[in-house]
Amino acid sequence: MADTLYGYTWRHTKRAQLWMLVVVAVSIVPLFMSLNLPKLIVNGPIQGEGFEKGAEATREYLRTTLPVPHWLHASGEIVLFPGLDFGRMEALFVLSGLFLTLVIVNGAFKYYINTYKGRLGERMLRRMRYEFVDLILRFPIGRFRQLRASELSSMVKDELEPIGGFIGDSVVTPVYLISQVLTAVVFIFVQSFSLGLVALGVMLIQVIIIPRMRRRLLVLGRQRQLTARQFAGRVGEIVESISSIHTNDTSNYERAGVSEELGRIFLIRFDIYQWKFLVKFLNNFLAQLTPFIFYLFGGYFAITGHLDIGQLVAVIAAYKDLPSPLKDLIDWDQLRLDVQVKFEQVIEQFHIPNLADEALQAPEATRVAALAGGFALAGAALQDENGGRILDPVTLDLPLDRRVAAVGPIGEGAEQLAEMLVRLRPATGGEVDLAGKPLAAYPESVTGRRLAYVDAATYFPRTSLRTALLYGLMHHPVTEREAGNSRKAELAALETRLSGNTALDIAHDWIDYEDIGLASKEELGAHLGGILHLVELERDVRLFGLRSRVPDEHAADVEERILAARLAFRERLAAAGMESYVEPFDPDLYIHNATLLENIVFGAPRDPLAGLAQFWSNEEARAVLRETGLARTLFRIGRDIATTIVDIFGDLEPGNPLLQRMTMMTADELGDYRQRLARSENVEFERAADEDRVAFIRLAFGYVETRDRLGLVDEAVMRNVVETRRALRDRLPEELAEVLVFHDAHAFNPATSVQDNVLFGRIATDLANAGDAVEGLLLRDLEELGLAAIVQDAGLTYDIGSGAKRLSLGQQQKLALARALVKAPDYLVVNRALSALDGESQGRIVGAALERGRSGPRPFGTFWVVASAQHARLFDRILEFRDGRLVSDETPGAGPLPDVVEHPEAHPEANRAASESPGMGATEAATERDMAEGEAAKRDATRTAAE
Repeated sequence: MADTLYGYTWRHTKRAQLWMLVVVAVSIVPLFMSLNLPKLIVNGPIQGEGFEKGAEATREYLRTTLPVPHWLHASGEIVLFPGLDFGRMEALFVLSGLFLTLVIVNGAFKYYINTYKGRLGERMLRRMRYEFVDLILRFPIGRFRQLRASELSSMVKDELEPIGGFIGDSVVTPVYLISQVLTAVVFIFVQSFSLGLVALGVMLIQVIIIPRMRRRLLVLGRQRQLTARQFAGRVGEIVESISSIHTNDTSNYERAGVSEELGRIFLIRFDIYQWKFLVKFLNNFLAQLTPFIFYLFGGYFAITGHLDIGQLVAVIAAYKDLPSPLKDLIDWDQLRLDVQVKFEQVIEQFHIPNLADEALQAPEATRVAALAGGFALAGAALQDENGGRILDPVTLDLPLDRRVAAVGPIGEGAEQLAEMLVRLRPATGGEVDLAGKPLAAYPESVTGRRLAYVDAATYFPRTSLRTALLYGLMHHPVTEREAGNSRKAELAALETRLSGNTALDIAHDWIDYEDIGLASKEELGAHLGGILHLVELERDVRLFGLRSRVPDEHAADVEERILAARLAFRERLAAAGMESYVEPFDPDLYIHNATLLENIVFGAPRDPLAGLAQFWSNEEARAVLRETGLARTLFRIGRDIATTIVDIFGDLEPGNPLLQRMTMMTADELGDYRQRLARSENVEFERAADEDRVAFIRLAFGYVETRDRLGLVDEAVMRNVVETRRALRDRLPEELAEVLVFHDAHAFNPATSVQDNVLFGRIATDLANAGDAVEGLLLRDLEELGLAAIVQDAGLTYDIGSGAKRLSLGQQQKLALARALVKAPDYLVVNRALSALDGESQGRIVGAALERGRSGPRPFGTFWVVASAQHARLFDRILEFRDGRLVSDETPGAGPLPDVVEHPEAHPEANRAASESPGMGATEAATERDMAEGEAAKRDATRTAAE
């Protein structure tokens, strides 16, 4: 990155800037001609100068000559165009037409120049943002402990935008504006030397005084940028620490801090406005002063005969175009200074020592060979940024085929050594070698593919479970998508190259299946399933899948299996005595465990984001509800719901945890419904305000009698709903028919969940343990029903949310370990990665991971910082750290401790026998293990899936 803005601009846009200068030079010719034409038109055809001989008189126009020395040509000029003779009327039409043509030509030049420099500016903005993100990716890890993420993102997104836009204007704009100004000034001097001096004097005053007055704006602009960046950082911190704010009642403290910073920004911005408009006032005054002088003195010269009318008109017309480019030139100079300051401030943040070599992150398309050897640490030590001791010199060997446990108090050396092994903390002393080479010399294409790292707080961006699992395989595109032949695709590729961005296409397939031990892409599902089972995330993913839709790409292939599973599972429910636990969808019956709206529609929306919100907004649907009388009933139910909720929760203070228990409205809506109830008290449906009718009916749409239990849906209401359902089906509007898919006992419904499709009904929530029993039985029998792969694929489409906040901490840690195992690494480094789980679960997962590393399809070694010394007995070697020192290195006795429970996959026969053991009642038929695990998993999965 260049130290100066113009150095950076010239390096990347030299050819484009030179081309623009050529265009500007050519544009001067038609501009000067357009300034001269008004004089010719006024003096010639209009006033009759040169046509004194009568109607038949002609005059020569458009003669073009080039002045040359007399020694070169006797006449002192070279005739480029001999000119044409026109009569008075002909001259008027031709010259006016030529003036219009020149106006169009000058406009076309402006359009081309502005478009070209705009495109150039956007291209450079794209380049700069890419390069700064590239620099962030090369920052040393320690740098991120000193920076706030929101400040970095603010710099890349907001502060670079005016810089990138200015680059397109940096050279061509001043040249173009100066050419326009000089052309106009020269033309005015040619017409009248006195008026030329006036125009030049006023212009010099503007050029000298106005920029000096604007220097204060530069200082204020710098202060505004710094305070805005700090404010963005504070907002980002509030978002990241929102849980701490709520649990410590510090929201008002944060509000006070935000108010203080906004106040500081306000004062700076107000000062900017005052100063800016003072400068603008003076600039406009000077711009309007010159026409006054022209009219006064120009009129005097014209009256006294020192200046003809055509010249005066031409001078005034030329000066009319002068203030705009002059003002733009002054504004450009102000923008130049402002952008230069911003560029220097941003560059200052990105000029840091120890930036990673660009070659370490170079794309590597070829497959990386497995590592041969191990880690060798010779006096490796760590210090913090201030020189404080973190880890005393350590000397040891870590073969890649051994499983090593590290134990010790938190923060006393074990975690830091784990980070050192994956280069998150470079050693500040001694040497760290890997396979005979310094660890620091390896490119990330080797360490990132052959090593895997897991810690206790892995950050996941908002994405699907599948993408989060496969993220560790996204190294380089393996197969390309079909190349597009469209002009748009070609333009996109060209702009990518001209902007200096990477040519790698994110839409390509980035997964090398053979590199992780798979023969083809089709084996990936089973591979992921095995790892999810190992980390005990399989049940959660399947619960997500049951409550999700079948992915669109698989919908056409699963219909037969879903319908077969529907029949088979009905038989299993009956055999287990659990038939009453599921209420089937029947077009002639009311569904007690569905909302009123779902009962009316008897189907599901194709777009899950839009939901059924379009229903009441449809005029035909509203007409059907009014005709059947259901609209009036829904209005009454909605008003009764609102009355009950307001009576129960209406007097609670905002923030009361009881408000979180409301399911039919939010705490913010309480006040609105209180006002609606007051307006509609004793008011019939027909007389109620439209907005109140809509609000109460929408509230009633979400009511479920078995869940909400307010006794508002009786037999009469149920019959009315079924009647309306039939009427609506007969008169279904076309726009609703396109967005709804109705339930059909003999068809697969792609718009509803896998569970609803298999059950073809809803679980009876009014029966104790019905949900656990039915889901447990369904989960147990997924393999036999042929739905395991379908449910897993559906579960992997689950949106984990920003920072994986839709997953519990335990689920996040399991996902992080699963992602590392998916890589099939040569060496796995785990840094207290399962700390959120109970000791028994940790023991099972650790044991299963070690078994996979020992005898799995792709064996690997491990350095694992364990939370419990008991789990360390599962490893081949134990390192103990205390107070930043390695205090012991021993080999434990064979076999795990008695209280460490082995992973279920170690004894599949025993688990299968337990799952098939006969039970005393219907709930036990879901198997003891499914029920036991279901409680913990269901708490997590139900909460997240319900969102």
